[in-house]
Amino acid sequence: MYAAAMQKRVDSTASSQAPAQRGPRRGSGPSGEDSADRDQLLVVDDSASDRLLIRRMLADGATVGLKLVEAETAQDALELLRSHRVACMVIDQGLPDMTGLDLLNMLANIEPVGLVLISGGMDVALSRDAIRQGAHDVLAKDDLDPARLSLSIHAAVGSARVRAQMAEHAQRLELFFALADECRDYLFVVDMSTGYIVEANIEVRRITGTDRAEVHRGSLNAQRLFAAGPVGWQRLRASIEYYGHATVELEMFNGPGRRMPIEIRARRVTYGPRQYIICVGREVSRERGLAREVIRLRDPDLETGLPSADAFQAELDRCWNWAMNDDTALVLIVLAMADIAGQAGEATPDRLVQVGQALLGTVRRSNEFVGRLEDGRFAVIATGGDEVAARGLADRLRGQVRTASIHDPRSPVGHSLVNAGIAVGKPSDLGSVSEFIDLAQRALQIARSDENPSAVHLIAV
Repeated sequence: MYAAAMQKRVDSTASSQAPAQRGPRRGSGPSGEDSADRDQLLVVDDSASDRLLIRRMLADGATVGLKLVEAETAQDALELLRSHRVACMVIDQGLPDMTGLDLLNMLANIEPVGLVLISGGMDVALSRDAIRQGAHDVLAKDDLDPARLSLSIHAAVGSARVRAQMAEHAQRLELFFALADECRDYLFVVDMSTGYIVEANIEVRRITGTDRAEVHRGSLNAQRLFAAGPVGWQRLRASIEYYGHATVELEMFNGPGRRMPIEIRARRVTYGPRQYIICVGREVSRERGLAREVIRLRDPDLETGLPSADAFQAELDRCWNWAMNDDTALVLIVLAMADIAGQAGEATPDRLVQVGQALLGTVRRSNEFVGRLEDGRFAVIATGGDEVAARGLADRLRGQVRTASIHDPRSPVGHSLVNAGIAVGKPSDLGSVSEFIDLAQRALQIARSDENPSAVHLIAV
């Protein structure tokens, strides 16, 4: 019905083009045939004359790189899609087995291809519906010309490639999120400018009580992760700003009233105008316990089985650095028994082993470490404690030592001669490790000079 008008436009356009443009198209073999693996343009129209006119419009390089194939019905087009590599489809609205809109709707769940709908006349509602269903352009047959058709096809191909890339990117993201949720580490991404977490895996969402939608809405602030609050976030951010990457230990909340030490490996990345921190956190309680067991086995005190004074000093230095980074308090408890500290010759080997095993059985938490000092004294370091917790721990330790003393029938010492000196404070307030140790030793001296032979003295800074 529109064949005469289209033929006139084709003839006028063809006559104005230079003969050189009618040579073999790019990609043609020696026989002039297109290569079989080339991206193809599928024209879907039940009118043979209209298909011929479209082919002539697109001749002479108008669709460089695309090989034209034809289908008369929507069903034929779907079959060709399964066996051909189609980059774009030009679809007539008036097909014999369904409308062009119906075919567009069926193509929505198929791999993205460029889509151009042609119709006998322009209709605003038709154009709106076609665009909503994925068509890049809607053209009227009576106004069709080679330049406009070629431009629409190339634009549709480009749009389809972008959609394909976006779909592939979305699939990769979903795969990444699925893998991240399977990981038992704590994975999250923080916007450096705002301090809000923009993505987090299921472990982070679990301990913060949020879901992915809340994270994407910007409801989760990085400060909520760290027990130190703003201080923990500021320390992580400062390290990233200075070095670009960091490995720090911080305490994170793990439910109401519960904390856990986390080793965070973080790196700064730039995406567009924004900078982000990609963080991978791992609970270090088990690793720390294994590391401490290695220290104890590698450098033990031969008389008690506890870590030696050198091993305890190494762990104290590590805990000091950790508490300095997290701006949290340390507790140092020094225990002394009268017969061991003052008259070491009277202590039996069995007695020392019993005391050592009793202390090891008491100090089992991931934030506690016990060792033997010189002159028969014992020491325990605990991170993240306060005065109340320190006194409670000291009482448990003294109780275990008293029990070990009573079980030794040769011990001349009663259960009342166990003194404890306690020092509590933050590294930023204490000054240095040596000053921290001196403070605990001074507290022990005050306790031992008390009229009560089992006194405990605490000095808090």
